[in-house]
Amino acid sequence: MRYLPNLTDVDIRENHKIFKERLDVYKNEGLDFLANREYLLDKVGLAKSKVLDVGTGRGLTCLYLADAGHSVITVDIKDEMLKIAALNLAHKKLLSNVMLYKMDAYALDFENDSFGAVFIVEALHHIEDLNKMLREIDRVVISNSKLVLADFNEKGMFIVDKIHKREGNVHTNLSTGPEKPREWLMKHGYEVKLYDDVCQWVIVAIKG
Repeated sequence: MRYLPNLTDVDIRENHKIFKERLDVYKNEGLDFLANREYLLDKVGLAKSKVLDVGTGRGLTCLYLADAGHSVITVDIKDEMLKIAALNLAHKKLLSNVMLYKMDAYALDFENDSFGAVFIVEALHHIEDLNKMLREIDRVVISNSKLVLADFNEKGMFIVDKIHKREGNVHTNLSTGPEKPREWLMKHGYEVKLYDDVCQWVIVAIKG
């Protein structure tokens, strides 16, 4: 279902203040979300295309992709995350460049071979059935196009867990690192490159 937000200028300003403060909290602990996205896009080297962003979260990935001139569709199962993403996109005047959908990553409502690239960033550690999700992603990405996976490494996850615990929350962490997705992709004919960053690992895979 297409997510069409109803946003006010007050909402946008208040959300940006909260969002910036949260980015600063993580950066002070050693996890720089903005630097993560810049590193990611540098390694991908993506030509302008129709891109799917799976696991919208607060919208940082789709924001960076839209700002780089890509046509972006982003999906998330949670209304709360879609609204925060919409507010962040609106603050950067990029909301009209991104289509937001409430959708399950295990059952994407898109045709086969729909996207020139798919990104899944900082979401894999929430995924219970990795194989099922990767099969669905593989279905919608065009041959010879890129599938980009990135998630927190041990240092990044330590910082995330630390901050969540400090705030009285429990952070879901089902990740086993990059090896399982890397193994799945290679088994299914992808050309895979793995990169290690300060607080994240990045897989850039080309579909055969």
